[in-house]
Order: sequence, then C-alpha cells, then structure tokens
Amino acid sequence: MPGDAGPIREICRDIWEGNDYLLRTIDRWIAEGGVYVGVVEGKLVGLSRILRIAADDWWIEGLRVAPGHQGKGYGRRLHEETMAELRRTVRGTVRFCTADTNRSVPLARRDGFREILSLPYLDRSYGGENFSSLEEALTRHGTREADIGEPGLIEFLLAACRRDYAGLLPRGWHHRTATALSLAEGLAGARILALGGTGSVEAALVSNPSTQYDSDLDLNLVAGPPEKIAESLLPCLGPLAAELGRTDAGGAVPERFLEKFLAAGFRVPEGFSRQMVFELRLG
Repeated sequence: MPGDAGPIREICRDIWEGNDYLLRTIDRWIAEGGVYVGVVEGKLVGLSRILRIAADDWWIEGLRVAPGHQGKGYGRRLHEETMAELRRTVRGTVRFCTADTNRSVPLARRDGFREILSLPYLDRSYGGENFSSLEEALTRHGTREADIGEPGLIEFLLAACRRDYAGLLPRGWHHRTATALSLAEGLAGARILALGGTGSVEAALVSNPSTQYDSDLDLNLVAGPPEKIAESLLPCLGPLAAELGRTDAGGAVPERFLEKFLAAGFRVPEGFSRQMVFELRLG
C-alpha cells in the first residue's frame, strides 16, 4: 500500500549508515507491486519483495527488519512467508543476490538454495579528480564506445556471461538468465567501453548509472583479457563517470580481473567482500 512507504523509510533510515537504497526506491517498488510487509501489534517491522524479471525468472530482494526489532526472529519469519508465497504461486527459477556477510545466507542454504556465483565486490571513488574529456581518454587509449546492436558484440558478451558469471547477466544487484535476447534488452542504453573494431571486439567493460544511488556507476560486465582491460578500458572509466555526473563506481568483478582492478585504485568495501547469487528451481 502507498501508505506503507513512510514506515518503511523509517525502518531503513539507519541501515547502512543512512545509505539504504530503499529510501529512494520504495515508492517505485510499491507502485510496481510484490512488496510484502511484516506487522506486529499494528506496527510495520519488516518487508521483503518478490519480483518477476522474465517469463521464468523470479527475484527476491529487500529483506529488511527494523533495527529495534532485529534478533527476534522476524527476519526468519518474513523469509519463511516469502518462500511459502513463492512455492504457492511460482514455477521457474528463483534467485537472489546478497553480500557474503548478510544474515540471509544461512536462511537461503537451509531452504535449499544453492550458491551459483560468488564474486569479489570492489568500488572506487572518483570524487575530486580532474579528468580529461571522455573523447580524449578514448583516443589516448585506443578505445571506443560500442553499441549493443553492433555485429558480434552480443555474442562476445554472452560468452563472457557463460564463462565468468554462471550464465547470468548482472545489472547491479539483479541477475537474469543471459541469452541473446536478454542482453539486447538488458543492455539497451548501457555504456560499453570496447577495444577492437566493429565485429572484432577484443575486450569490453559494460556499465550503467545506478538506479539505486545517484552518485554511483554500476560495473556490470567485464570481458576480455585482464591486461587489455587494465591498459585500455579502466583508464577511461573515470572520465565516463565524470561525464555522467557520477563520483563512484563499483560492482562484482570475476576473480581473474581482481588484481588489475586493485592496481587501478579499486578497493574492497567495509562490511563485506563478495557478492553472492543463490538459486532455487520451483515446479
């Protein structure tokens, strides 16, 4: 209900030191549907969400319990009720993504979810740095911006999804099954830094302005040899962020790129180190 937005914001006000993305997205979530709330003695104490992201792909997210009510079993009960609703109504694949330190990890394993992807999570602040224009950076490093519709690019990125992302297409903290169609739809409007000409891409870095944080640039896909990513694409990421008015960049990075990203100034955030994706098949 729209009237739940205020109490939900109150729940999230102090989560992640006041940076919970639900403070900005809960109105949209409620309008889109699938938000379930837990109420105790007339007071809203928690929430979770079920989202359909494709015909047979379902996503659970947003499990929150008010800080003053944590440790009372409400999170477990919300999770149980969410799972009961899924088992009643859903046929297909259910996934969720979380940090490795989240309390939902043992709950998921107990309910039969299996871990299908675990990647280091890294971020970097570009605030205060002065960059040349993106065009100048691209020219200097022999890089270009690619369009998802150009010949061969979807096939190149799809191979990367299958090799390094468990066959999934990441978008921030959402993941959907990677197919040629889901890449064409899911990456429409993405900013794609590429090395190599049309039809012969050698490396690519895909990003989108975050829909959760106004200052963030989400790193969604990294594909190609780590050395080429480091030499030609990462130096253009700061100018891209600056052009988009973003001061921070972050995302899950396959292990084979970890050393290069750390050398480029990315760091493991406080509080967690990995992004984990869990999956359960129903029906």
